[in-house]
Amino acid sequence: MKKVEGEIREIKDETHDVKTFRLKPEGSIDFTPGQYCLVSIAESEEHKGVRKPFTYASSPTKGYVELTIKKIGEFTTALHDLSVGDRLVLDGPRGESLNFDEDVKEDVVFLAGGSGITPFISAIRYAIDKELENHMTLIFSNRTKDDIIYKKELENVNKRSGFKVVNTLTDEWPKDWEGETGLLDEEMVERHVDSLDEKLWYICGPPPMIDAMEDLLLGKDVPEERLRYENWMIPGKGD
Repeated sequence: MKKVEGEIREIKDETHDVKTFRLKPEGSIDFTPGQYCLVSIAESEEHKGVRKPFTYASSPTKGYVELTIKKIGEFTTALHDLSVGDRLVLDGPRGESLNFDEDVKEDVVFLAGGSGITPFISAIRYAIDKELENHMTLIFSNRTKDDIIYKKELENVNKRSGFKVVNTLTDEWPKDWEGETGLLDEEMVERHVDSLDEKLWYICGPPPMIDAMEDLLLGKDVPEERLRYENWMIPGKGD
């Protein structure tokens, strides 16, 4: 692990409370999709010594690093107030539980809740760039349509061979909504995934969602070693 300083080159509004920051690091960052780093604001007196974990959202195949950050507290609000040209310090990479790389040969299912999508968009982008042969299914749970991060990009991913993206909305949805509605459950999973015990499962979202999905999959005879999950209060969800 090492500390690398990077300049913010671009800021993109993903949703009403989520932004993606593209940085040009001063040195190389050798990370694996699914890993995270500890982020601090360079030369900030107000937040001196404050470091929070955020997942790398970009693919390591790129010459830049992207962090997608939801505004949920004091530090993330300070990040959202930054501008192009400001600098961040990234300490990493860290983490192993959600790692995905070329050594993974199984077909993969990603179960994501809200900003728990970030490690999986890195893996999806990596798989596309590397032209990997894994079939990938993403089931993505959000409260409303306006909360869907990477919405347009995921629509394009869904058109690619070998990829399937399923959105479900839990709180409200428009009359013309064609996706799923309600919380992730057994019927929804079985509608979109076959041969559950043969897939490699990645789960990232609120703790109740992770617990429910773990119980569901183990109850369907999915081997425990095929489950990879991370509580969203750890990497990628700093406040």
